[in-house]
Amino acid sequence: GRSAPGADDAAPALLAQIATWANAGNSEEARAACERYLQQFEPHAQVFYWLGLLSDTAGQGTQALNHYRKALYLQPQHPEALAHLAALLASQGDVVGARRLQERAARRERSDREPEQ
Repeated sequence: GRSAPGADDAAPALLAQIATWANAGNSEEARAACERYLQQFEPHAQVFYWLGLLSDTAGQGTQALNHYRKALYLQPQHPEALAHLAALLASQGDVVGARRLQERAARRERSDREPEQ
């Protein structure tokens, strides 16, 4: 079934709004907008990434881990989620997990540069 008219435009607009608020440090507004997005639209890696970042900034490491992992479940090569999750794991002493993510990110950059044969 088709979404409501305008839903196709509403999702990117809300994503842009989340980014604006998060970058401006308005974490409450950004977090509320993320929750609203997830209620209204299909799950989106970028939304879980923002939720992870907002939790991370608020010192909620466990929540942040869960959000980053959801982002990577939806988009396994999400560059920012990989980088932030790696940093978070490293800060929690999970050096092996962090290195694995960094290798995954590096692999992604290589495959971007070299066209698949």
